[in-house]
Amino acid sequence: MGSKSTFPILAAIALTAIALGGCASEEAASRFLVQPDRYMLYNCEALATTAQANAVRQRELEGLMAKAGVDTGGQLVSSMTYRPEYLQLRGQMEQLRKTAAEKNCNLSAGSAQSGDQGRR
Repeated sequence: MGSKSTFPILAAIALTAIALGGCASEEAASRFLVQPDRYMLYNCEALATTAQANAVRQRELEGLMAKAGVDTGGQLVSSMTYRPEYLQLRGQMEQLRKTAAEKNCNLSAGSAQSGDQGRR
């Protein structure tokens, strides 16, 4: 088992512990799941493309969680299945926004603009 295959398992365990303990907010949990400066080498176009894909997946997960959250069993399944990925995506989006701001990029689709795209 490589470190890449154990990360989702460890992340799920950590999120479960946080959720059960009630010790942290969702924002803190989402930051915990993303490595700092993950997107530092991305240019503005790559940041915008990644942000758009991230937003699409977040909306998909929100729909799945809403659908599963109709009853108690569904809420439990939603918390264990969809919530860890959703929180990770939120943390990634936060890092994308931070990196885009540092590089003066616009994350809007199709408008990756920066005075110095190639070098950053």
